[in-house]
Amino acid sequence: MKRLIPTLLVGLITTMNHDTSMADMNIESGPSAGPVNLPLIPYPRSVTPGPGQLRMAGNVTLSTPDEAENASRALREWLADRGINVSMDTGPRISLSLGDAQTHGAEGYRLSIADDIRIEAATDTGLFYGVQTLRQLFPVQAQPGYTLPHVVIDDRPEFEWRGNMLDVARSFLPLEYLRAHIDRMSRFKLNRLHLHLSDDQGWRVEIKAFPKLTEVGGASSVEGGRSGFYTQAELRELVAYGEARGVIIVPEIDLPGHTQAAIASYPELACPDVTNLSTYSGVEVGFSKLCLTQPETTYSFTEGVLTEIVDIFPSPYIHIGGDEIKDPLYAEFIGKATRIVESLGRTAVAWEEASVADNDPGVLLQLWNDEYDIQPALDRGHRLILSPCSYTYFDHGNYEGQPNTYTWCRKEGVPMERAYQFNPQSYSQVHGVESAMWSELVHTDATADNRLWPRVLTTAEIGWSPAEARNYEQFLDRLEALRPQLDAMGIQYYRPQALP
Repeated sequence: MKRLIPTLLVGLITTMNHDTSMADMNIESGPSAGPVNLPLIPYPRSVTPGPGQLRMAGNVTLSTPDEAENASRALREWLADRGINVSMDTGPRISLSLGDAQTHGAEGYRLSIADDIRIEAATDTGLFYGVQTLRQLFPVQAQPGYTLPHVVIDDRPEFEWRGNMLDVARSFLPLEYLRAHIDRMSRFKLNRLHLHLSDDQGWRVEIKAFPKLTEVGGASSVEGGRSGFYTQAELRELVAYGEARGVIIVPEIDLPGHTQAAIASYPELACPDVTNLSTYSGVEVGFSKLCLTQPETTYSFTEGVLTEIVDIFPSPYIHIGGDEIKDPLYAEFIGKATRIVESLGRTAVAWEEASVADNDPGVLLQLWNDEYDIQPALDRGHRLILSPCSYTYFDHGNYEGQPNTYTWCRKEGVPMERAYQFNPQSYSQVHGVESAMWSELVHTDATADNRLWPRVLTTAEIGWSPAEARNYEQFLDRLEALRPQLDAMGIQYYRPQALP
């Protein structure tokens, strides 16, 4: 069935190629109107239209606080890209201002478009997100003039953690891709980039106390994938790049399983009876582990690696993996590893299997198995990052039968409609949501784009927008209107049949 794109969205699509007024579009608001009023992803918490319109030509005046360095930079770069000059005394005013934390929270904002444009927030991050909303209301290409409807948008996120995980251990992703991915994430208010930095097939982060990890483990990959590693200097630069765009990089070192690359680099990490000491390029899991009966070697390695990881990444959270291993000393190791992270001044994150350990309740658990009984962990006070594989694992197909995709979690794949149906509000003690892309079958930048986009936009909306503002058909309409922005960012995204 052909969907009818609402008047507002048709007008915006026209504006992208012609100088058509956005104010001519029909803006509705309120519960009966539904959330498909403005071409925005994620959709704001509150949209209040006003009478009239704002016309902009080539000049604006600008007012920004010194404390809003990142938002001001983003605004100035975007204005320059749209051919809008910053003037001292001509054109409407765009002002950024810092306001009340109780009203806006750490990431919320108010965007008001009337005779001028005002964005108010309690933090630089909130102002930055207000700028991202404003830029979605403009066409991608510079125009001789712009017309915007009068509107007030009050917005703040549903969840603190709105993440995407990239597995760079099986198949390496270059720094250029990671920087582009951070830009894309920030455009849609995703704020946690979880990097899976070590696994059986490769070790991707320089550890100066253990140089063979990258000399040996950095040179291996899954068959057909890319090898490589990041230096500590490169990762520090990437961290700063993310911080300037509201994205915190959360590193993961998978322990005590998924460690064949580490064992191939340092065979003494394996128990004496282990004969497989080579690098690995297959896709099977669950066969490798650190020797937990040699605590002196194992914990010295664990603490040494995590100490350098904490020095590289200022993230409040450090992910220790902890999945897919069977060992009688597993729970003991997890408890000690999470306490090592705590002793280094950070909070540990672990996959849900780690819930069997005696962890501090502050340890975050990442739920990937839809069927796992997480209630005992909730009873102990743990909070959850939700990544149930049948909704959020984007290494699975965009459609059933897509070549080079997984089916182990859901044989029909994870189509975008399925991903959008995920309802984190049905869980309790939720810290946030995160989609994941494992890279056993993802060996190029173009394939990564195809698997991630546009499905990762469902993560953005589910993590930010309240449940009552979500509607899949309306989401598709907004996505269709924003497709030129995806094109302008160079994303080689999959095009679902549901889009015209």
